[in-house]
Amino acid sequence: MDLPESGPQFSPDALVVAMDQGNKRAARSKLGSYYERLPDGTNSLFGKDASVQLNDLKVYNGVYEEGEYIPFTDAEPFALY
Repeated sequence: MDLPESGPQFSPDALVVAMDQGNKRAARSKLGSYYERLPDGTNSLFGKDASVQLNDLKVYNGVYEEGEYIPFTDAEPFALY
């Protein structure tokens, strides 16, 4: 999810890059019950430290012409059937 107010998130807490004004380099991770634990038993992409300071962040985005189809705009990410 790309949340304009706070930055990109991959699931609610698996990987969150908070783009707030206070600390623009902070990232945190807490892998929930849907994820397997890491070999050392931790539940974070960053090991025992659940949050880190990023050295670099690259953002890629598409550039589309007026009226051009934008992929995945018809997706229903939170649809419940």
